[in-house]
Amino acid sequence: MDLDNLFKTSSNKISKQSGNIDLVVSDDSKFVDSVNELYAIEGFEKPEHIANLHDEDAWDKIKVKVRNVIIDFRTNNDIVDEVSDISTKLDVDINIIAVSNLDSIKVKDQVLSLGANYVLWDDELNELLATLLSLNGINKVQSTTKKTRIAKRVLFLGTKGGIGLSAITSLLAHTLSESANLKTLLVDHDSGALNSDMFLAIKGLKIRQTSADIVNKELDNAIAKTYVNKAREKLDYLMLERHGEGHSEHTNTLYNLSQQLVDEYNFIIDAMPLNGFDQLNPSELSERYHRIFIVCEQSVSSLRAYNGLKRKLEKTPHFLIFSQTRPAKDFVIPLDNAKVRIKQKETIDIMYEPSLEKIFVHKGPVGVMETKFSDPVRAIVANLTGKTIIRKKRFKLFNR
Repeated sequence: MDLDNLFKTSSNKISKQSGNIDLVVSDDSKFVDSVNELYAIEGFEKPEHIANLHDEDAWDKIKVKVRNVIIDFRTNNDIVDEVSDISTKLDVDINIIAVSNLDSIKVKDQVLSLGANYVLWDDELNELLATLLSLNGINKVQSTTKKTRIAKRVLFLGTKGGIGLSAITSLLAHTLSESANLKTLLVDHDSGALNSDMFLAIKGLKIRQTSADIVNKELDNAIAKTYVNKAREKLDYLMLERHGEGHSEHTNTLYNLSQQLVDEYNFIIDAMPLNGFDQLNPSELSERYHRIFIVCEQSVSSLRAYNGLKRKLEKTPHFLIFSQTRPAKDFVIPLDNAKVRIKQKETIDIMYEPSLEKIFVHKGPVGVMETKFSDPVRAIVANLTGKTIIRKKRFKLFNR
């Protein structure tokens, strides 16, 4: 029997959204057939299917508009870790439905805390159907209490001015949103050297002032959204001009504003100059941030600043980036010697790229992604998301 067209007039029919599909992830053909049959009987649009999410080719299907991802975890004992990893890779607007045969309140609560939906497997698929209807607004009564997925916050801290902090974070935000297909908010804490809007090609930037009003008022999601500038479909930009009584609270104000938007994005990137660190409580950094990157260069002043930061950070885990904004021969200290001085062997090294600013201005971040400057940035994306982004080679008319 062809179930694809069965009961198309079902009262439970989910209204078709333009370009939106559901995706079933399982290597069990019986599971896939059962879900397909459910969709056919209920009059839902037939879902797509892939065997697993660990195959790089599988992510190509998720580049289209996916609404719900149904994942078969019935033979997986690491469901919490798997859901945590998957939620980082999927757009925050995509609903994750974890199907398990483990009747555990503890595991269910852990999955819900990650913003996913937990469905206990039953042969009739009653709970799966109830969850699908609830997620698509047909049934108001939910079978599970789904919590909102929360953005991963990433801190990039510069050790001095002119070190390439804006270029690195702008390119990272662009890559996360465009290549990794994840909603991203870039929060620029340095209003004194505004470059990120140029790097992201934002036109008509609306600069809002930090004042006592915003510091003291009760913030909510609606207020926070008025301060956000749109850069791309999945990339937004937030910055404030320091002003008045709010000057000393500039960093915390930006953090509090963006914290109202944590359920809107997969990643929030804080690009912060060294003077912003004074407003942070080092003991809270591990709780606030999913990853911490410190941007350094092989100069005496930058190395001194890093050593000072390292003492304040104590044992807080962080990654060190060496950014070369000029040719290596122009630095007093060679890169290898600089690493020895601060006792850091494992670093992310960004080599000098001639005419980087010119490429940003004329070709935008897409053009920069074709240069070697982008290689470490793509490595950071892999570190954050597990997704591999391949650098596109520049077009050459003749190969020699």
